[in-house]
This record gives sequence, C-alpha cells and structure tokens, in this order.
Amino acid sequence: MLHRARDRCGRTVTPRRQRGGVAVIVGLSVAVLAGFMGIALDVGRLYVNRSELQSAADACALAASAELTCNPAGGACPGSFLLNAQAAGIFAAGRNKRDFQANAVAIATADVQFHTALAPNASYLSIVAGANTNSKYVMCTARSVGIVPWFMGVLGAGAQNVTAVAVGTLAPGQSFCNAAPVGLCQKVGGYQVGEWITSAFTGATQDDAELTGQFRWVDYTPGGGGVSEANEQLMGREQVCNVRLGDNVALPGQKQGIKFAYNTRFGMYPNGANAETPDTAPPDRTGYGYPSKADGAVPAIPVPAANPPIGDAYSDYVRQQGLNRQFSSGPTGQYDKTGAAANMPGSSTSSANLLSKGSDRRLVAAPLINCTAGNVVPIVNMACVLMLNPMSQGATGEIYLEYRGDASLPGSPCRIGGFAGGPNGAGPQVPTLVQ
Repeated sequence: MLHRARDRCGRTVTPRRQRGGVAVIVGLSVAVLAGFMGIALDVGRLYVNRSELQSAADACALAASAELTCNPAGGACPGSFLLNAQAAGIFAAGRNKRDFQANAVAIATADVQFHTALAPNASYLSIVAGANTNSKYVMCTARSVGIVPWFMGVLGAGAQNVTAVAVGTLAPGQSFCNAAPVGLCQKVGGYQVGEWITSAFTGATQDDAELTGQFRWVDYTPGGGGVSEANEQLMGREQVCNVRLGDNVALPGQKQGIKFAYNTRFGMYPNGANAETPDTAPPDRTGYGYPSKADGAVPAIPVPAANPPIGDAYSDYVRQQGLNRQFSSGPTGQYDKTGAAANMPGSSTSSANLLSKGSDRRLVAAPLINCTAGNVVPIVNMACVLMLNPMSQGATGEIYLEYRGDASLPGSPCRIGGFAGGPNGAGPQVPTLVQ
C-alpha cells in the first residue's frame, strides 16, 4: 500500500512542495564545486610556475657549471671564473619564462651560489657572500614572487611565492661534441701533465730536438668536408656531436689552409671586407702566446729544456685570462720565435672583445689516437690540451700544445657539450645536473 506524506493539518505533501529544498542543495553543491575548482586552478597555476622555474634553474646551473673549468691544482683560481659562471647562468635562465610563459625569469646574483663540493643547500655562497673561487659546483635558485590567486583570494588567501633549485657541475660524459679537429697521437709510456707537444704537419722541420710526441688534424666524419669543415669547427660554427669513445676518425694530413680559423681562438683576425670577427668566430679570453719572453712583469715561459719537456703555461694562462691579455709577436712581443715563424697573419682584437666575446677556446678535449694505425683510427681516450701559440704565416713554425691530463677526470680544465654519462661516464667533462 502506498503511503503519502502528510503535514500537521493532515494534508498530503506533494513532491512539488519539496522542490525548493532541492534547489538549495544544488546551489550549495555548485558553490562547493566552484571552490574546489578554484583551488585546483590556483594550485595548478603554482605547479605550472614551479615547472617553468625548474627549467630556468636547470638552464642556469648547466650554463654556469660549464664555466667552472679552472683547475685549482696550481693555486687559487681567479675570481673571473665565478663571475663568468654567474653571468652565463643568469643569461641562460633569462631565456625562460614563467606564469604560463607570460613573464621572463630573472635570477638575482645572490641566487647563483657556489661550493667546492656537492653539499647541503645552506652551504652554498654567492660571490658577494664570499664563495670560494676554486668552486666546482653551482646552485641556482629561480623565484616567482607575489603570485596573486585567481579564485582563492576571496577566501582570504594571499599572494604566493614559488621557488625551484638546481645544482650543476662538470662530470664525465656519455657522448660528446668535438671541440676542435685536433687529435693527440698515443705515446709509449703516456704523456705527463704539463708536457709540451708539437705538431708534425705544419711543413716545418722540427728544430727543437727536446720535443716529443705529435698531434694531428682529425676528421670526425671520415670522408667529410675537409678544410672547409675544419675551419667551421675551429671557428665554433659547426660541431660533430654524439661522438663516443671507440668511434673512428680520419687523419687527413696537412691543412695549412686552416691557419686563419685556428688563430681566431687567439683573438687574431685577418683584415678585409669578408674577414671573421669576434662575433662570428669567438676567441678565447686571452690571446697571450707561449713560449713567451719577459715583457715587464710577465715571467718568461720558454720551451722547456727537459726531456720530455714539462712546463706550466696553464697556470700563467689562467692569470692572463683574468687580464684578457692580447697576443703579440716579434722582438718585443710574447712569442720568442723570429723570422717567418713570428709572422702571424691577422691583427689581435681588443682586450674588451676578449672579455665580452671570449670563452675557454684554447682548452681543447682532443681524441687520443694511434697515429701509426692507418688513415682511419678509433678514439682510444680523450685528452685535455692547451693551445699555446697561433699558426704562423705559411705555417712555417711549430704549433705547441700543453698536455693537461685525461679530459674525463675530475678537475680537468677541459669541458665540452654532450650527454651526461652518470656513474659509468668515460668521456670528457660535460655540464651535468646533480640536484
């Protein structure tokens, strides 16, 4: 039997009399759902901001760590390395945007901090706060301050702040890009750190009997572009990437036509309407050449007389980078060769250009190869070498390199682009995120 609901007077209550209550419930439900939607949108906005800031912090840490190449084994590193890292990190972060790509990310100098080892975040210091110039780790903090809620502000929620942190350093890579078309010939017993090596492909007679070892031009793409390709690589406009230990390189022989491109790394550019400039072919931060002779307060660093010849141009080179010294040759210049070997093509760019346009262009991660095994040989290892002097007119003088050790070892002053290798990385140092 169907029973109908009745009111106090005995009248039947019809469903139409309950419709007002349903409307109230629906209204309350809509308000609650709108509140949850507002929370979701505001929280989602904060999450999006944090993701965008993380990309900026990662870019900052990678760019800044790429500049921490100074090896402190020879003493304290100049403060210029930290300044360069700070500038590179801030610039890279500024290429990113936040708040749904509406505003540029701006990282303050105080938010680029350094430490000599991987450490708790509170241990990192900014340059102003006294960061150690020998630092090898950099921490970047990207911030988005004062994000006003879209919906939750009506409930009293105030502006919110979001931060993201990333830590980077240099570590052995899995694969890498070539730094220059230069290869180091294997030597019985290996090379010693500081050993000076000269070329065997300039067309000149080696007139320093104490020099041992050789280096060669290499082609990372056997059968590739020859002199034109080598020029592009030396000037920084072309790289061969995804290179790994064990990959083959070709030994194409003499390439005297690359002297102008080689010398751009020393900040030397030929004259002429179509000549390269520091904007099209970036130099190193110094063009100072070795072997050098005393010029005022600068000590002489001649070709070492020992066998094998062991020098330490690197320590002075780091100092010259801090001063942005230019290259000069001749009787009163730095380079002590005379005659044709002292005739360097082109003119040295200004110290201002070395400062603003330069980078570590003379420290090269070069493949270690067996130069007697044929014209196409595998990469056995990656060495770190310092280019000591530019090529002379007609390539009649020796070109010197200083061996700076295995490019994969911690503290190597050579770095290159590539993919991080993790615990099993064996390639040269590449910028790597560690936090």
